[in-house]
This record gives sequence, structure tokens and C-alpha cells, in this order.
Amino acid sequence: MNVLAILKDFTFRCKSVFENTTTKMSKRFLNWLILTIRTVALIPGKVNFTRLSRYGGRTAKTFASNFKTSVDWMKVNIGMAQDCFGPADDMAVAIDPSFISKAGRLTYGIGCFWSGVAQRVKRGLEIMAIGAISLSKHTCVMLGAVQSPNFRTLESEKQMSMLGWYVALVRSKATELLSLTDILVADAFFSKYEFVNEVIGMGFRFVGRLRANSYLRYLAIPDSSATRRRGRKKKYGEKVDFSNLDMSVFTSFIYEDSKGNKTRCHTAVVHSRALKRDIRIVVCPVENGEPLLYFSTDTNMRSEKIIGFYRTRFQIEFGIRDAKQFTGLQSQQTRDKDRLDFAFNLSFTALNVCKEVIRKDYPDLSLAQFKRLMFESYLASTIISTYGKSPHLKIIKKINHRLAQLAA
Repeated sequence: MNVLAILKDFTFRCKSVFENTTTKMSKRFLNWLILTIRTVALIPGKVNFTRLSRYGGRTAKTFASNFKTSVDWMKVNIGMAQDCFGPADDMAVAIDPSFISKAGRLTYGIGCFWSGVAQRVKRGLEIMAIGAISLSKHTCVMLGAVQSPNFRTLESEKQMSMLGWYVALVRSKATELLSLTDILVADAFFSKYEFVNEVIGMGFRFVGRLRANSYLRYLAIPDSSATRRRGRKKKYGEKVDFSNLDMSVFTSFIYEDSKGNKTRCHTAVVHSRALKRDIRIVVCPVENGEPLLYFSTDTNMRSEKIIGFYRTRFQIEFGIRDAKQFTGLQSQQTRDKDRLDFAFNLSFTALNVCKEVIRKDYPDLSLAQFKRLMFESYLASTIISTYGKSPHLKIIKKINHRLAQLAA
């Protein structure tokens, strides 16, 4: 493996990503953006303006001012998703709120948000991450991130709840997302009438999960032999008892996951009182525990796909984790709203490009190994470009000084 070639391969792939999209930007800004994405991909540790300046060869002020620029990140990342997955893949859009640690009092949007890692409310920021997941490839391409306002801002300025904000966010991105797929996947928090009814009205089919104590009813089966009576016909039957399913209504099947584990599951079309609509429910028994209830608002969707889409949804959480760990999602050096938005989406786009280069050129490398080789390639090229062909004491001292700066 040629370590020095990794930087060139990354730059080439990054250029091809923007050449294949219709996003309009000046050549000067595009060159700076490619340099910035490459720098984010190779920086070890935190990614902030100081370290971008150290490794990127531009001043911190240059990075800070360009972070105010508006970029259509969604269009860029949708292009990468289409290139990665292909038209024949079963795709879905996954959404997931994520807590971002941030100190201070003057940062836009700072407030108290739920942290899934800490399992409690913490002070910081929140973003709504949007990703495209593939059922066959079992992976996720991050499409973008939108920062959530804090609760005080929502109540005083927008007069809406946090769930209402999530609905408005999906509506603002609906046209772009529907060009990719009409299946939307989210966790059990979003399985509420206020959210599900709105996204269905936008044209999505929703896949989610219900609580084990959800009130579901069997659909009434017309009895032709029964005597006619006045009044409306009965629409629903008894409540579904998950400990004693009516197997004349439910159909059993064997679900096999990607690891080869087999589970006997049951599916039927029932009515959800909370969602006020008929849904296809899939009941997956859990040993010594409550059953897992997956559902889709599309009653004709195959049961295996419902389970597969929901379980593949976790790939977006892995994408958020990788962005925090490798591309600086949680280390922004700014309090400005526009710069924060640029930093969040830059982190996800840099992660996508890294995975794209690994997929096409270095399939044997992990993300951590690739990032390490990116840094080593940068270090080697810096030494070679500074050292030249003729050894010289002053040049060697210059190299030592430069390496000491990089190691700081």
C-alpha cells in the first residue's frame, strides 16, 4: 500500500463527489471546501478552527469566515447515497435526534436535551440527524443535520412543541427525501399520531416501533350468516392480547437476521387506537421479556422488510458515533448558528467521503485505520516537501519545528 497516495485518492474522490452534483459554488470556494474536508479527515483528535489552521495551511479567520457560507449539503449527500446504494436497493430515510455536548451560555440553541448515552437530560445542544439506510448493504449514508432550538425558543418564538418542530423539519426536507425513497424510519418516540399522521400526509410510509402495552384491536370480520340489524356495522373486534394471539388472524413466519439468527414472528393487520389507523404489526417474542412490536403504516409491506428497516435504522446511530469520534461532530469552536450548522454538516459529509474512499479503494481498512493512514500520509508529504532533495542543517531544524507544531 502506498501511504503517500491516500491523500491524492481522497482528494480525487472528494472532487468527484461535488462534480457529480448540481450544487452551485465558486471554484475558489469549492477548492477551499475540498481542502477543509480533507483536513477534517486527517486531523487526529479535536477539530476546531485552530487545528484546521495548523493542518490546513489557512488562517483560523479564513476558516471561520467561510463557515458562514450556505451549502446545499442535502443535495451533495443524496448524490453520494445514490452512488453508494444504486436504484435496485431497498432504501429508507432514517431520522434520529442526537445530543451534542457544549458548554457556555451564549451558544445558539443551548439548553437542556435528552442524552441517550447518559440516559438523562443534560445541558448542551441537539441536532436532528438524517440518513439514508440500505436494507441489502446494511449501512447508512448521512444526509445532513439540522440543529434543534431549545424549548424556551420553541415556546416563545415558534409556539410549538419539540415534536411539532420535528414535523416541520421533515416537511421542509420532504421534497428532497422523497426523491430518494418514500419510506421513513424512526424510533418509538416518533410513533405518535401527531407525527405519523403528518408524515403520511407528506407522502411517506412510516416504519416504527410500538410499546408493549399499546392498545391494538382486531379488525371485525363480516359474518354473512348473521341477521341484519339497524345501525352501523361493527368495525373492530377484541383488543389484541400479546400473550395470547389469535392465530386465526396472525400469520407466523421465520425471520433470519444478517448473522443467521432465526426468530419465529407473527404478523397481522390490526387497528391502532392511538394512531387512529390500520397498521401492519409484527410481533417478535423475546425470551423472558415483553415482545417487540414493529409496525408499518403500509399494510401491504412485507413483514421481513418492516423488521429489517427498523433494525437497520441503528446504522444512523453508528454514523453519529463515528462522526463524533473521527470527524469532529462534537468539537465545534463557535457559538454562531450558521457556523454550527456548517460544522455539523461538514462532519457528516467528511465521514461519507471517508467511507466512500474506503469502499472503493481500501476495503480492508477500518475507519480508524484509514484516518491514521491519512495523517501519516500528510506527515510524510510534509517532511518530503519541506526537506527537498539536499540535506541541510537549517532545513532539518525547520522540519523539526514543523513536526513539533503538528505534535502539539
